[in-house]
Parts: sequence; structure tokens; C-alpha cells
Amino acid sequence: KLVVENVEVLTQMRTSFDKPDQMAALFKRLSSVDGVLKRMTIIGVILSFRSLAQEALRDVLSYHIPFLVSSIEDFKDHIPRETDMKVAMNVYELSSAAGLPCEIDPALVVALSSQKS
Repeated sequence: KLVVENVEVLTQMRTSFDKPDQMAALFKRLSSVDGVLKRMTIIGVILSFRSLAQEALRDVLSYHIPFLVSSIEDFKDHIPRETDMKVAMNVYELSSAAGLPCEIDPALVVALSSQKS
């Protein structure tokens, strides 16, 4: 909703990010800025915690079942670019569940797709 409300201003900001005077004027035209900042802060905290938890999970799994973790890493590292997106998402989901970082975050994809509908 916030992006839809501010789409024109955000587009102008994207093209003039290197002009501080114009950016300050455009920033004043944004509506619901406090809400956006609050949401971005919450999202940042959640992603930070998730990253910390995944790192701990990866360390524990690598210690206890390194052969399984290495197999999952091989799956993730050898996905061809032209692979069907559903198959790639399944591999990314498996990798994420093992605590491995992925190009596409499956949890974020699910969260965004559920908000879209």
C-alpha cells in the first residue's frame, strides 16, 4: 500500500539519488514515512535474527552431519540458471532449512506472495 501511495515520488527519488537537494525535497513529499521506517526496522531485526539462527543451525549441522550438509550444498551450487523456478525454489527451501544462504530467500518469497493475494 505504501509503495502504491508513493510510487511517483519513489520513482523520482530512484532517478535522482545523487542530488541531495532534490532528494530532501522529494523526501518531504513522501506520505506515511514513519510507518515505512518502522516497518523497515522491524523487517531488518527479523532478517538479522533469522541470519543469526541460520548460521547457528549451519554450524550445528556441519558438525553432526557434514555428509548431508555437503550434499545439500552440492544441490544448491549446481542448479542450472534455466531450471524451472518451482524446482529451484524447492532446492532453495531445502538449503535454507539446512541453514545455508540462498540467492532467493524462500521464506521471503512465501511471505510476499501471501501479502500479494
